[in-house]
Amino acid sequence: MTASGPQDRETGAIEQVLNRLQTKFADRTRTDVADVVHKTADGFAGARIRDYIPLLVERIARDELAHRFAA
Repeated sequence: MTASGPQDRETGAIEQVLNRLQTKFADRTRTDVADVVHKTADGFAGARIRDYIPLLVERIARDELAHRFAA
């Protein structure tokens, strides 16, 4: 059994964000949602404190998706 490090936990949390947003924006392709989530997460690449990145990614990506696909 291997211990997961902080980066593995963050990656898993971002994947959970992607899954939740895919459910919320089911009318969008997974690729569309994944692009927004990953671009948002990439914006935090240089952040020193990483504890809240999944939460911030979810909020920012959700707002972006709602704005981008509002019609």
